[in-house]
Amino acid sequence: MKHSLRLRVLMASGLILLISVALIVFSVMKSFERAQYDLIKKELAAGANVLLTVASVTDQQLVMPHLMPDERFNQVESEVLGLVLDKQGDVLWRSHSSLDEILYYSVQFDEHTTNFARYSGPEGSYFLYDIDILLEGLPLTFLTMIPATEYKEVFIAFRSNLLLSLSLTALLMMVVLWYGMHWSLIPIRKLAGNLQRIEAGDTNRLEGVYSSELVALTDALNQLLNNERQQRERYRDAMADLAHSLKTPLAVLQSAQYSQTLKNHGENENVGAVIDEQVHRMNQIISYQLQRALTRQRGLVRHRADVADIVGRITRTLDKVYHDKRVELNTDIDAGIHFPAEEQDMMEVLGNLLENAYRLCLHQVQVSSHTLLQDGKSWTVCQIEDDGAGVPESRRQAILKRGVRADSRTKGQGIGLAVAMDIIDSYDGSLSISDSELGGASFTIRLPL
Repeated sequence: MKHSLRLRVLMASGLILLISVALIVFSVMKSFERAQYDLIKKELAAGANVLLTVASVTDQQLVMPHLMPDERFNQVESEVLGLVLDKQGDVLWRSHSSLDEILYYSVQFDEHTTNFARYSGPEGSYFLYDIDILLEGLPLTFLTMIPATEYKEVFIAFRSNLLLSLSLTALLMMVVLWYGMHWSLIPIRKLAGNLQRIEAGDTNRLEGVYSSELVALTDALNQLLNNERQQRERYRDAMADLAHSLKTPLAVLQSAQYSQTLKNHGENENVGAVIDEQVHRMNQIISYQLQRALTRQRGLVRHRADVADIVGRITRTLDKVYHDKRVELNTDIDAGIHFPAEEQDMMEVLGNLLENAYRLCLHQVQVSSHTLLQDGKSWTVCQIEDDGAGVPESRRQAILKRGVRADSRTKGQGIGLAVAMDIIDSYDGSLSISDSELGGASFTIRLPL
């Protein structure tokens, strides 16, 4: 999941949604706060104007009616408070709702002005609105107040509801986005599945209808696969033609040398042996170089070669070749195990290793194969053992090089193991040599799945 396209899009979308929700909350709360302030200001201003309307001055004394037109000033439990102050800030009149309130508000009289503010004092926090006016020569301040606690409760409730609503909306949007991503990535998952089928060798091209954005890609991949397949076929054909063209004159040369040897009644037997040896060596070198070139031509397709089938076909042939030796073959191959390689390549590798085991063993050859999980990676492991003389530790690396033979007592040019090593390398595998429990050598092949 670390490199998942869907996860990256969801994380980016989630971050954008989080930032958007934060900006929306900030903007809406600011707007709500301004709207509340305006509403409270209008409410208090209306109350102050009511007080001003009913007030009168007689002999420089303020006269207020016993009952106010606005019932809120007549109710003791009302949240709206009304007061009339003189220029020094002394209370000249207060509404029934403010009888129990102690006011520490400092009046700064400024004729014909109004003031709206939030006031905090020992008695609590209030919103207040005052009108400073000279009424028949008497400086008066008409003051209305409302506790800020009610506004704070409304503000907190609104903010909680807003956050809850936006959070649920964001969560719903994330769910919709997840399903949208799942639906949108169907063509890409289809493409990935078809590529896996190609790697597994189940098909040789991308099949099906793809969205217009992927058509150019799928067409290019199909063209690449087709070109790669045709190139491999042409390469194999060319190599086969080259091998045939080279081997024919070599065979003629070998035949001519043999005829000349018979004609001279053995007089040039040493020369003939040298020529025969060199011709045989040239033949093996040609085969090695051709096989080496072919093993480096790996394409996109991942092949599967059944281990038990290959081992069975090779050993049945070797049983006939070494019939007189009566080799005892033991196999321990897990069911369904396979090499992630072309069958022809693994026939070459196991053919070389098993032929060496049959040729150099005393009586026993053992083949085992299983799957190994190591460092989070799966491997196909195949081990070939014999009870022969084994391979000295000092020569184990050397015999995997071209031209070095494991057994100098037998004919050959040391090409087989080098070919096998090149093939295994082309599949990012490894070939190691160790001592076998049977007493001889143990050759272990490891190929990554």
